[in-house]
Amino acid sequence: MYTVRVTNLEKFRRFRDEETETYDNEQSVIDSLSGEFKGNELTTIGSAFHKIIEEKETFPSKIFSEFGVIFNSDQVLCGFMHAENISPFIPEVPQRKLYDTCLGKIWVTGTTDVLQGTILRDTKTKFTQPVMQDYYRSYQWRLYLDMFGLDRFIYDVFEFSGHDGTDVSNYELKQHEPFECLRYEKMQHDIQTLLNDFMSWIDLRNLYHLITIK
Repeated sequence: MYTVRVTNLEKFRRFRDEETETYDNEQSVIDSLSGEFKGNELTTIGSAFHKIIEEKETFPSKIFSEFGVIFNSDQVLCGFMHAENISPFIPEVPQRKLYDTCLGKIWVTGTTDVLQGTILRDTKTKFTQPVMQDYYRSYQWRLYLDMFGLDRFIYDVFEFSGHDGTDVSNYELKQHEPFECLRYEKMQHDIQTLLNDFMSWIDLRNLYHLITIK
């Protein structure tokens, strides 16, 4: 049996669609599937800010010791207030779904940042002006809506004006308006096309070993 994460499929989609501004090329997709990509300081900052929202009762001491990320009190308050505004919610909810493709069945797995009743939410940290159309083109929200059987997905976007390593305490944090994505009639067809394209690429490059369940 084969398995792939939602994040891997979205990286493949950006490569397939030649979104060169994202720097996702064929090798980066392979690195993602093989586990070679270990993250960087930007993903570390994003993970730490997620923790403010997910574990607001224990912040900030755990963040500083676990991630080494430095926020100022206004940034912490911004995350804390966001968590209060969307409560009650369940953080980090895993899900998976078995799909048929042109080359057999494959499990798609992932973990949504926030399950807020019947709404899925994802927290994004950006360090440049976000382009909301990029989020709409993404298949992350399509796959999660399909896997959870829900109709509404919201991106919560937070923009840091800059960073110095993992120290963002001297930079402004701006919370953008929530960006909502909704289930549409041809969504499953589009997902099926992506999965078929992914499996055809796996077959062409003979990369089955990277998606085989051990």
